[in-house]
Amino acid sequence: MSSRICAAVIFAWALLGASSFPVLSATPQEYVQRARIAERVGDYGKAVDLLTRAIRSGAAEAELFFHRGLAYEKLGNLGAAIDDYTEAHRIDPKMSTALNNRGSVHYKLGLFDQAISDFSAAIELNPSYSLAYYNRGNAYYGKGALDRAIADFSKAIDLDPSDPDAYNNRGWVYLQQQKPNVSIRDFDRALQLNPEYTLAYYNRGNARLKAGDNDGSISDFSKAIELNPEYALAYFQRGNAYFKKEDLDKAVEDYSAAVRINPRYADLYNNRGWAFFKKGNTVQGLRDISKAISLDPKLAKAYVNRGWIHKSQGECPKAVQDFATAIGLNPDDPAVYTYRASCFQELGRDREALSDLERAGSLDPENPEVLLSLGALREKYGNFQGATDAFRRLVKVRPEDASAHYNLGIALGKQGLFREAAVELTRSIDLDPSFRDALLRRAIVFEFLGYAERARKDFARAMQLPEGSPTLQTIRPPVNTAQLKQMLGSP
Repeated sequence: MSSRICAAVIFAWALLGASSFPVLSATPQEYVQRARIAERVGDYGKAVDLLTRAIRSGAAEAELFFHRGLAYEKLGNLGAAIDDYTEAHRIDPKMSTALNNRGSVHYKLGLFDQAISDFSAAIELNPSYSLAYYNRGNAYYGKGALDRAIADFSKAIDLDPSDPDAYNNRGWVYLQQQKPNVSIRDFDRALQLNPEYTLAYYNRGNARLKAGDNDGSISDFSKAIELNPEYALAYFQRGNAYFKKEDLDKAVEDYSAAVRINPRYADLYNNRGWAFFKKGNTVQGLRDISKAISLDPKLAKAYVNRGWIHKSQGECPKAVQDFATAIGLNPDDPAVYTYRASCFQELGRDREALSDLERAGSLDPENPEVLLSLGALREKYGNFQGATDAFRRLVKVRPEDASAHYNLGIALGKQGLFREAAVELTRSIDLDPSFRDALLRRAIVFEFLGYAERARKDFARAMQLPEGSPTLQTIRPPVNTAQLKQMLGSP
């Protein structure tokens, strides 16, 4: 996004020398002239003093309060700025710029509803006020009303098609709506209007990154860095693009450049740590991610990453601790429950794993990995109906997955629903004729149904295949020949 100081009234300041600043009393007009000089040279404290003297000397023009409001705003005295813009509008009720600028201050204070009210009043006074539409778009974006923000930026563009900021900001909102290709068109236009627009290059880089154009995003971030060599976020995002390209060396190089510029930004250490881990440098990876946590103890993804590294090193107790902290910070992330459940299973704490998987399944009811593990654990603890429900959902999510039908078939068989089990196992075999275990399990089902010849045919067919399925993973160990013979009563 791009924001602007919302002043639209500009005085033609007289070019007087610094020696003309007042020492003794002067007329209101002289105070105003000298205040203009102070404002031109950036001495806003002097400008406030001179404009205050002019007002105390009897001048009560709306523009005096308006410009003192501007000076107060520059000094960061936002309360005084609001008071002066309010007084300017009281003196001149048609002064739309005073309402616009008061809205700008409300926006800076995060008072988006008050800002929208001010910008709307300014637009009512001046329906062609493109800046007020632009600013109201920013306020709508601030309160999350993205469609209204787009409508206002579009109106600002209609009124002033030469404004690159309006295109840039509309593009950013489109990007937040997950419309990267639409947003790129707006960033393109912003850059046509202003080829040196650093922020638009950065924003277009983000859009291209989201659209999967890693090389295009790297080009844009590089241009942003060329225009501003201290642009830490551009280095950071270019590092992310290199990471996606699996160019880990360049990713680490960019993350390190960003850390040099902004050593207090926790995300930089988190991402660099993950890149180090992917490069095989676990020690540096843990060091960086722990640094991220020390900078921002509420950075949930850093705990997730550190937990995953601990898990990969076989240190599940440490991993469980990190995943627990991440869940405490963000209790609605289903993936973390899944990771912790995996650790609980490795530690033999299956009931806790089941609890985590139940939670993950409620948050992400169509996640196939969750459904597979959830069905397996429900089955382990005798909840065959629950296991069947999970596997039915898995089949619905992955109707062409042979292992999904295989697992559902076995769960149905354990409930004594052999005919339904045979249907699912048959579907599994149709999808993967080399699925040896599905043939062996169907042989067992046929035996229970009294179809001895079918059972023996499946068994004979399975014996011609190598053990296990060459293409599929299942939650159960393969059935070996001795087990099958025992189940079927074969010699």
